[in-house]
Amino acid sequence: MNLRQKIKFFSLFFIILFSLWTILSGYFEPFFIFCGIFSSMFTLFVFKRLMDAENALSQILNGTNRLQFCKLLSYISWLIYQVILSSIYVIKKVLQAKLKLEPIIILKKCKGHNDGSIALFANSVTITPGTLTIDVAKKRQIYLSIMCLIDESLESGVSKIENEVLKILCSIR
Repeated sequence: MNLRQKIKFFSLFFIILFSLWTILSGYFEPFFIFCGIFSSMFTLFVFKRLMDAENALSQILNGTNRLQFCKLLSYISWLIYQVILSSIYVIKKVLQAKLKLEPIIILKKCKGHNDGSIALFANSVTITPGTLTIDVAKKRQIYLSIMCLIDESLESGVSKIENEVLKILCSIR
């Protein structure tokens, strides 16, 4: 689809969305008209992002990046297993008679990452029970990640996640 076709496509969809919004809202005051324009443009922006993602997914599924897709699936299954193990660990900690949680905050230097791998790493840590990524900052070529852990024993798990992310993403490049 060339640029002219894209402009026609999105203009037509904007007119349709805005018309539907105006008719269904029933308000014709300037504030509500502005809200309709904004919501229609925002919807088109999200729609365009979804179309781009669909194109990338179709390239992966059509074999262009099949190896990358398989490695990502293996990482997701490994991460689900780690989330289950961490959940069991957190449940045991919470159900102990004498609950002795000593949360710690660590500053981890993450080397060898790019923007995509550090985002995957930080999000993977956050969805794992008992761990939370608080902040990620880039200092020169090194990412500094600040994390909160319910106790020290989870620090090795965070390192496992980082190694797995680097192994998967470095082998994809």
